[in-house]
Amino acid sequence: MKQIILKTLSMKHENKTDKSIYNILIGKKTHQTYFDATIENLKLYYGCLPNLKFEQFEQIINESVEHINEPIIGDFFYSQAIQSVNTILLLTQMISQKKHNHLTYQPIINDKEIQFKAKEIYVHIKEVGEDQFIEEIYQLFEDINTYFQTIYMHYLLAGFRETPYTIEQISMIEDIGILDLREQLVEEYQFIQVAIQNKERYPILSQINYQPLLNQQTFTTFELLNRTYDMDQLANIKRVKTHTIHDHIIEMFIKGYLKDKNLYVSDEQYARFVEVIQQTPNQNLKFYYEALNDFTYFEIKLMYVCYAMEGLNATTRT
Repeated sequence: MKQIILKTLSMKHENKTDKSIYNILIGKKTHQTYFDATIENLKLYYGCLPNLKFEQFEQIINESVEHINEPIIGDFFYSQAIQSVNTILLLTQMISQKKHNHLTYQPIINDKEIQFKAKEIYVHIKEVGEDQFIEEIYQLFEDINTYFQTIYMHYLLAGFRETPYTIEQISMIEDIGILDLREQLVEEYQFIQVAIQNKERYPILSQINYQPLLNQQTFTTFELLNRTYDMDQLANIKRVKTHTIHDHIIEMFIKGYLKDKNLYVSDEQYARFVEVIQQTPNQNLKFYYEALNDFTYFEIKLMYVCYAMEGLNATTRT
């Protein structure tokens, strides 16, 4: 837990508070927290410590700092990493049971969305051959072991006459504290989410993709986009203030439901923003608002989000 907290703090912009990092770690469902996680490249840490108490957080950040490893960075939320790993676990179970001609079993994952995705990919596995999938699993675990020098994910695998170990069992076998084990598993999940994006290395596993859920009010706005993209009209339809729609639109971009920034800003505007942010990175919105003079806060916020996400997608880092 300590390493995760210190890693996220190492990514914090100077103008942000420690509390903003805490909000990211517990997965606070506010547009400000989505925004902070995006511009600080901390999406993969959003919600990874949902039960963290603020007192624990404060105690850890006030302790003396030893060595801090590099954070794992990717344009995905931690919830997507959980879904991806669960899909891999379920597929592994399905292939194992199939190889032993044992087709009646209790799925390791009961989530309907994950079961649907696993069945979808299983159809493809039958086309290319099960050995290709098995090879990718071995490759993935090799990559995890190379990165961390140790690995715990394999204890979660299930198959024919094999059940996953509990956290308590793994803790006893490996002589590792439960909190340290949970922290390591969080990072293994994060690593897997980023690693399987490599389509050449993982042609099957790279097909595992999920979108994070939108807040309910944002989703109702999203459903209205087939009528209009105009934010004033959307505000009138929903009987809310325009800045509320601004927040919804930003969330849609952050979570991948909208991708075309030209819906709301021109290429010329974006080029000007990029020039300023590259000269003076990691500033607050007010700084860019004053520096760019004739841009709205919404436009700056949207461009900030797009800039951060494009940077991650251009160069995958782990």
